[in-house]
Amino acid sequence: MIRRIFGVLLALIGLVVAVVGGVAAFWLIGPDDTVQSGEQHLSSKGLAIASTPELLNRNGPVLHVDVRSTKDQPVFVGVARDFDVSSYLKGFAHTKLVQVQYPIALSTQDEKGTAGPLAAPDTLDWWVAKANGAGTQSIAWPIEDGPYDVVIMNADGKTAPDVQVDLGIEIPKAFATALAVFAVGIVLLALGILLVLLRRRPTKPQQAEPAQFHDPQGNSQFPQAQYPQPHPAPVQYPPAHGQPPQQAPTQGGGAVRRVVVGGLALGLVSGCAAVPQADSVSALTRPAINDDAAVAVIKHYNAVNNKANSVRDSKLIATVEGGNLVRESQAGYEIDRVAKDKPTAPFVYTSPVIGAPQSAGYPMRFVSNSAISTNKAYRHLGVWERATAGSPWLITFAAGVKTTVKLPDLTGLRAATKADDKRLAVAPQVAATSLATYLTGGAKSPRAAAFQPNADITTMLAGIVTNRAEKAKMRGSTRSLTDVFTAPPQSPAFVTKSGTAVVFVSLTHEYTLIPGPNWHFWWDGMPENAFSPKSVKYYNGLTSETIHDTVLLIPPKGKGKIQVASFESQVVDAGGY
Repeated sequence: MIRRIFGVLLALIGLVVAVVGGVAAFWLIGPDDTVQSGEQHLSSKGLAIASTPELLNRNGPVLHVDVRSTKDQPVFVGVARDFDVSSYLKGFAHTKLVQVQYPIALSTQDEKGTAGPLAAPDTLDWWVAKANGAGTQSIAWPIEDGPYDVVIMNADGKTAPDVQVDLGIEIPKAFATALAVFAVGIVLLALGILLVLLRRRPTKPQQAEPAQFHDPQGNSQFPQAQYPQPHPAPVQYPPAHGQPPQQAPTQGGGAVRRVVVGGLALGLVSGCAAVPQADSVSALTRPAINDDAAVAVIKHYNAVNNKANSVRDSKLIATVEGGNLVRESQAGYEIDRVAKDKPTAPFVYTSPVIGAPQSAGYPMRFVSNSAISTNKAYRHLGVWERATAGSPWLITFAAGVKTTVKLPDLTGLRAATKADDKRLAVAPQVAATSLATYLTGGAKSPRAAAFQPNADITTMLAGIVTNRAEKAKMRGSTRSLTDVFTAPPQSPAFVTKSGTAVVFVSLTHEYTLIPGPNWHFWWDGMPENAFSPKSVKYYNGLTSETIHDTVLLIPPKGKGKIQVASFESQVVDAGGY
């Protein structure tokens, strides 16, 4: 009876396992090891459809995405790190793909925002996998550890997507695992049926011999009765000291047990190879840009910059420059226009060496050290910045550095951190503020001792002293005369492999002259006259603003003073009140 009950249970278990393995192998997965969602219709009121990181929270399998437009429009499908996608879509209306139920359903959720447009997705350099164009677009991406998103859009980034989507997850050895489970189920089912149907063969009873009786009188006509002789009981000896008593082997169960255990082991071993690993990385970083993309950015800048310079187009130059640098370029255009100078001759930045720090958010920056095609005596240092994932790269700082100045290698560059403040001779922001204090106080400022001498600074400070001396000769003409230098609250700072920090500081220099009673002043020369003609007189104050682009090299602690590698000046405004 126990055997039959065990057989029924074993058969039921085998049936369930076989059905599960068969359905998985022949309906859900197939020989290509891929679980498909089936083609589903997705649309958005916004400009994109993006998955959440939770949908790709196991790494190892290969993600397959096939997308085609229902309106015969070119489509885009890509995979990127979550922080890139979040920055790209922030503030724009889009649709989130929040759940995938294989093999039949996709669940979405609309996110409110502006109508766009977005930058065309195929022009951006941070995708880890992408496909773009007409017809069905497909990607196959081995899912990596960390928060990643899938994005589906129309290729122009301006119109709402309406698409048919087929998602697939290719799990290595999934089909073989399902077949193994199916086979184990069949074996268990067969064993269970055998245990139910087979019966134990009955034991034949022993025949007793006729009883023999002995007649003491010698009469033999009576048969003798025969009785079965009792078998002697086996002699049992106590076990040897320290050894457990021996048990008789159980008959019939060992083979079944071995088959069941072996089948389960096969399913578990092959199954473990197929189960994707849960993500262990919760935050991702990446280089701000790769070398090829950086070279392309600089090449684009060269073309736009030369075109803007040729016609002094302030709007065009603003498409490739930002920060104080675009103010300087636009001011330079105005000065050249008033002075009737010829446009700047075309030039390009060549053979750039790129320093691209690891980044985990925006804004992102990278640094370039390039040759200048028209000036062999200088190299060009530039800081390039992208405000958001959908923004263009803009150069926000530019300086010419003499080739005689030894610059540290930019490869392996990283952004400076607070921990670096203790390793460097001076913390980067402290160095920038100290430089502003030094220049405001003049050559005799106590802060001057922290810096190596720089010829451009020496010349500028000498000019300030001369101007003050000339005004002093004009008794009563000037109530006060000030030159105030201010460092920005934050300056881009990076640390090289050698431990030297490179800091890019755009100092603001405000000049103010307050006339004495019955005196007035005007600007009497270029470049200030480009902003304030000689005919304009000021009775209350004369002002100008200059930007000084400064590159500081800060050595590790105990390795020397701060070096001013470059100090370039550009007047951006002049006038008075």
